[in-house]
Amino acid sequence: MMNSNFKYNPDVTVLMSCYNGSKWLEEAIISVLNQTYKAFEFVLINDGSSDETWNIIQKYSKIDNRIVAINKLNSGLADSLNFGISIARGKWIARIDDDDLSEPNRLLEQFEYVQKNPNIVLLGSGFTEIDENKVFIKKHLYPRSHKQLLKNLERSKKFFPHSSAFYRTDVVKNIGGYNKRILRAEDRCLWLNIATIGEIACLSKPLVVVRKHSDQISLVENGRIQLCDVTAVEVCHFLKKFGYKDPSNELDINKWLEFRKWVEERIFILEIFQRQELWVNARKKYFNTKNKFYAINIFIKDIIHTGNFFNIFYEKIFGSTLPKKLAKEWILKI
Repeated sequence: MMNSNFKYNPDVTVLMSCYNGSKWLEEAIISVLNQTYKAFEFVLINDGSSDETWNIIQKYSKIDNRIVAINKLNSGLADSLNFGISIARGKWIARIDDDDLSEPNRLLEQFEYVQKNPNIVLLGSGFTEIDENKVFIKKHLYPRSHKQLLKNLERSKKFFPHSSAFYRTDVVKNIGGYNKRILRAEDRCLWLNIATIGEIACLSKPLVVVRKHSDQISLVENGRIQLCDVTAVEVCHFLKKFGYKDPSNELDINKWLEFRKWVEERIFILEIFQRQELWVNARKKYFNTKNKFYAINIFIKDIIHTGNFFNIFYEKIFGSTLPKKLAKEWILKI
């Protein structure tokens, strides 16, 4: 089911897929409708929610005719976004999640930048991190250049959030959109695919607000599934780079599942997830301690006591070489 009163083809399509997101959805929608850049369509997809999500979407679609309201059966984020991309009329797509916010000038600044830099096919931005109660946590900024951003992607380093992504519609359509087999890293998979055919960039300011909360899918099983998916995606990237088949695009899904299981087993054997958990737990303890001088000492001691001090800090500074190594291992295996 689709509702739309939109009359013209815009330059920008804002794309949001919602699944049981009623808790913060209205605030997210309002942040889009209040943009200083006005000439956009807003594709709002209800991905089979069982809460008030569809009612909220309908409410705002009656208020603002820029909204294209879609109600569909649940099929997952990647599939829903691909549907949104298929009907998007904008030359550019601006992504935003239903629990995040766009700063008022977000669309204006991103659109103006790509107009001045026609070689760019994907543009992100920094973000402001808040908690469930809208309490400020910190600001995150990222490299601006294609070279450094690609390096971050390949080395499992931090990358701009999905909610800040602003990408060329035709480019993403041509490469098939999001890979529906990737459940927790569909964005990173798409960014790597885009980065091999065009220039990517990032604005050095926070243009979105990302809410960290306990219901985020990235936190399922303490982030283990996301870590495995991200690593698998990066290994696939290196396999393609080395001239081999990408397991995530195999026609036989069993070949992908075999590969994905192997990546997870290697991560477990190499104790990668354990190191990630140690870092996360030490970081939580740091932020929960009021005396920061005391907290930093406790933080360092906790990391040292794990016996992984060098490995953890090397990866945080220089990134991980694991995906490239696993790609070479897989080549020998096949």
